[in-house]
Amino acid sequence: MLAELRRLRIAEYVRRHESGVVTVAELSQLLGVSDMTIRRDLAYLESKALLRRVHGGAVAYPLLETDKPFIARSAQADAQKRVIGWLASQLVQDDERVILDAGTTTLQIAYNLTCKSRLTVITNNIPIAKELSQCPQITILLLGGIVKHEEMCTIGTMVKQSLGMLSADKYFLSATSFNLQMGAMENDMAETEVKQAMLRAARETILVVDSTKFDRTALIQVAPLSQVHKIVTDDGLSPETIQAIEAQGVEVLTPLRQALQPIPENIRGLIESISPNDVARR
Repeated sequence: MLAELRRLRIAEYVRRHESGVVTVAELSQLLGVSDMTIRRDLAYLESKALLRRVHGGAVAYPLLETDKPFIARSAQADAQKRVIGWLASQLVQDDERVILDAGTTTLQIAYNLTCKSRLTVITNNIPIAKELSQCPQITILLLGGIVKHEEMCTIGTMVKQSLGMLSADKYFLSATSFNLQMGAMENDMAETEVKQAMLRAARETILVVDSTKFDRTALIQVAPLSQVHKIVTDDGLSPETIQAIEAQGVEVLTPLRQALQPIPENIRGLIESISPNDVARR
């Protein structure tokens, strides 16, 4: 077994046994390798912040916010995610085909698409499809597959095959974590495979993540920074982080930066053409 695959299985096994210690002997028997190999793997995984070594084995880190079920996370959507959702929705134009994956931030985008016209939304997220089903001017393509109950989304071969036949203008990608070295990352292999199929189906990929997910790692790489065209986030990033990302050719959009953008010439001309008397008459 390849070292990468073995380490992936170890990390997933430890994460499923969050309530207790997984021993070196247990992992050695499970994977058919020596105790020394397991210890080296555990040291590597601990260096990636994917588990914590203890005497005789390893334990999972406490449950992260991103590992909670979808309904719990969406109910706790904070102001940052709502602002990110609104800002990302401004990138969507009428008549476009867009992909929204199964994230709480992409659900916030969906809430802000209801005024769009002749839009086609492709998604594997059941709450997003339900929200937009109230808008007759929006065509919804809900990708069929195996329902992952805790995430309220579909996964599996059927989803990936469907995406292979589709083409979209934009893909709004959510992620568990992001860092400059690995890009967007996730903890679940099945969801990662769906996200990667979505990425291949779209001409432009826009990462939507709040600033708490930056400079963190997860189990699996979804997309390196080179495959991302824009990042929409909140105002929590340092200027140095923004500069490092944009040095790689990726535009970073935040509420403050957008607010400081110059007013377009056509809008400025319209504003200047309105006299105080016009305002008073209204």
